[in-house]
Amino acid sequence: MDRRIIVRQPQDDNMGSSITKLLDVLGQLESVLPGDSVVIDISRFSFATPLLVLPLSSLIANLQRSGHQVSIKGGSSYLDRVLFPDGFNAIGSLDWADTLNYYRERTYLPICQIPSGAGNTHISDRLLTVFEEIMRHQLNITGQLLTAISYLIGESMDNIVDHAGVDNGWIMVQNYPQKCFLDICILDTGVGIRGSYIKNGFPEIASDEMALRQAINGKSTKQIAETRGYGINSSRRMLVEGISGKYFLFSGDAFYIYTSELEQITPLNRLKGWNGTMLALRVPRDIPSDFNYISYVG
Repeated sequence: MDRRIIVRQPQDDNMGSSITKLLDVLGQLESVLPGDSVVIDISRFSFATPLLVLPLSSLIANLQRSGHQVSIKGGSSYLDRVLFPDGFNAIGSLDWADTLNYYRERTYLPICQIPSGAGNTHISDRLLTVFEEIMRHQLNITGQLLTAISYLIGESMDNIVDHAGVDNGWIMVQNYPQKCFLDICILDTGVGIRGSYIKNGFPEIASDEMALRQAINGKSTKQIAETRGYGINSSRRMLVEGISGKYFLFSGDAFYIYTSELEQITPLNRLKGWNGTMLALRVPRDIPSDFNYISYVG
């Protein structure tokens, strides 16, 4: 049987608009049964932030891995440019380094698969280097902010490569020069934050909502330990309190959003959850002159 999943255009570039449309897609996917063919209808969808585009790519890949026949209806030049839905995969590509270098002078890093496993750290390191070049060239981010955001992204990529328990994660970056911010989304479909707690001896973490609450308050596991100097608690504070950015973390059936106007954890219907971990960051171009990332590392 064919199942039609309609992806609707977000009303604007606010993170909440993309989140709403993503949850709508996850709700529609509840009806997909084993053996169904799936039509992803993007005819009403032409442009959106990485917070919607990247998880769509991952969801399509998961459907295909599960044996579903997936077809896509519609498209746009923007989606083609960011390599939707398959993204760039360095595994098996002899010129992957040259391909990534192409994006150093662009305003975006397209959908990229992050290969997991210790033998692929050179690829994830190169992805991080290209990401740094986008920040340096397109946002003129240097000094302490460049170091801080690089560490934050590097930590998330480390978790995917080393701990998520899947073949690959995903990353996408989009700069908005006229709007003066940079959007980053990194995700995987691995064990998730609660799963990591359970794997590392914390069976008392009984829900995804509880796992998020523990993570943002500094309770670390091996997966989310401070491998690069600080963890989720310090990272979110650095981004929001330090430079007035926006932080979104989604794992299982709960998500956390932190901005200068709002901080809350929202539990969801389990069928609308995210199987894994998704992190979205909005980084402003203009930051306080007295910002010091060391203040958030201790």
